[in-house]
Amino acid sequence: MTTDRYKLHQFYQGKETEPNYLNVQDFTDEVYKVTELQIVTLAMDLPGKTLKQRQEIEAKWMSVLPTLDNVKVLSVRHRVKQDFFDAICKMKNLERLMFWTSTVEDISNIKNLTKLKNLKLWSFSRLKDISPLLSLKRLIILSIDNCFKVENYDIVGKMIQLIGLELCGNTFAPKNLRLNSLKPFETLKKLKHLDLSSASVIDNSYESLLKMTSLERFDITVNIPKATRELIKTKHKNLKAGFFMDWDFDNKKIYEGKHW
Repeated sequence: MTTDRYKLHQFYQGKETEPNYLNVQDFTDEVYKVTELQIVTLAMDLPGKTLKQRQEIEAKWMSVLPTLDNVKVLSVRHRVKQDFFDAICKMKNLERLMFWTSTVEDISNIKNLTKLKNLKLWSFSRLKDISPLLSLKRLIILSIDNCFKVENYDIVGKMIQLIGLELCGNTFAPKNLRLNSLKPFETLKKLKHLDLSSASVIDNSYESLLKMTSLERFDITVNIPKATRELIKTKHKNLKAGFFMDWDFDNKKIYEGKHW
């Protein structure tokens, strides 16, 4: 990152801007009082619990979640199945939602989360269709990571209200997400931060960034042809930050004066 003022438009901002979660496993009455909740119930998080006990905990959460009207921010460290996902979609006041991993194939009930502004879908191993996201008219920050079966990433270009967009593969494997083109995203005139770390673009249409006129930060780790890089840096009036701007791809080092 470059200077602090660019953090204002950086949708992935690190721990200092993370919610002050109440971290829970088993249900307690305290969850009715908080606005920011993180459910931590992956098998690795519940050592000593039998499968039956974990299933009982999961069933309790599914019955309670739709009643948590105070909760505006939810993070779910849990391998979310369809019924658990649908229970979350009944939480009428959610504004920020993060899934760590899921086997869900149908996300159509997400249309019920009409107040949602920030959504992270990570490791949805079976998800193919993300078109239900188009119903989220208040959504301004969208992150989709490690979701390789999605067949219609192009529809994100219809979400013209977005200011932050992250479309990534698997950083840890590593394995790049391969997007067909950036041309469908030229409509994102309000976008301030685009993160394509662990992603590549098949048709090399990186010049489409010039149509994203509000873009201030761009992160990507693949090596874009030098002529294209220089063209974007010269002609884009607002682009100032991100790995694309701060990394010297030719000499494989951070430019002088930049700090990460």
